[in-house]
Amino acid sequence: GGGGAGVIEDARRVAIRAGTILEAGPHPEAESLIVCKVDCGDADEGSGEPSEPRTVVAGLAGLIEFDDLIGRKIACVTNLKPAKMRGIESTAMLLAATDGGEGLDEVVDLLAVPDEVPNGELLSFEGKEASEPDAMMKSKGALKAFDRVKACLKSNENGEATYVNEESTHRI
Repeated sequence: GGGGAGVIEDARRVAIRAGTILEAGPHPEAESLIVCKVDCGDADEGSGEPSEPRTVVAGLAGLIEFDDLIGRKIACVTNLKPAKMRGIESTAMLLAATDGGEGLDEVVDLLAVPDEVPNGELLSFEGKEASEPDAMMKSKGALKAFDRVKACLKSNENGEATYVNEESTHRI
């Protein structure tokens, strides 16, 4: 038998945190990518001083204007293993939704967070226990858990982000 520790549900393992986009611009090596600086509320473990903003590479070029990104309070996943995207390391993932359109008809927007939510605050799903995110989701099992969560993230008729699983819906 196990040591009594229950398995943490996939949705609670993902660190979805509030952040503010400070800068946004084109990726120098890829037309479809943008590079953002995002304040995710990170602090230096030793001093507690705020640390540098995270660099985030996202496939949003041509979908959202740079001016519409800067200053926005958004939701981002902060515990994925950093990934190099065309030479630039991305240390978080922006959460966005699409209307399902194709090509130029597609409408994409970032998941918005109310301005009063502090950067770095861990967001959770209504009706679920508080999130207990992995320190870093990098093992095959953890990445499969993240893929399962991604498949369940939907927006409702009010444009709110939800986690839909087994006939139940939980707003973020």
